[in-house]
Amino acid sequence: AVVSTQSGHYGRGATSAQQLVASSLALPSLSLSCHDVREYKKTLVKEQAEGMDIEVLVRQVVEVLPNVPENEIRVDLLRTRNTTKTIRNLISSVPSATKKPMPSAKPPRSDTKGFPKDPSVRANILEFKKSQLILEGRRKYIEKHNLDITP
Repeated sequence: AVVSTQSGHYGRGATSAQQLVASSLALPSLSLSCHDVREYKKTLVKEQAEGMDIEVLVRQVVEVLPNVPENEIRVDLLRTRNTTKTIRNLISSVPSATKKPMPSAKPPRSDTKGFPKDPSVRANILEFKKSQLILEGRRKYIEKHNLDITP
C-alpha cells in the first residue's frame, strides 16, 4: 500500500508508510528524518576513515623512507592520516640521530664473472640493488614534489 497526501507533503504520509512497513515486518517503527539518515552516513564514512589500516600506510611510507623508524612513521600517520604529508613531514624533520644506518654504497664483489655461488654474496648484491632502487625512488619523489631537501 502506498501512502501519499494530496498536498504533496509527504511528512505524515511517509511516517504512515514507515509504520505500515515496520508493523508488517514485526519491527519497531523509528522516526528518522532524511537529515538523520544523512548524518548517519557521514558518521559511517568518518568511522571508516578512522579505521583505515595504519599498518598498510606505514609500509607504504617505509618503502619511500626505509631509514626512518616505523614508530616515528606510525605516530605521524596517526596525526595526518596521509602518506604524502607524512613523507614530507619526516623528510623535513627527522634528525639524523634517529635514522637507521644506510646500506653500503659499494656493491659486493663476486669472485667469478657470473652468478656468485655463495648465497650470502647473492643476498648482499640483492640488498645493494634494493637500496639503489629505494634511493632512486626517493630522489624522484623529491623532484616530483619540488621538495628542497639535502639527502
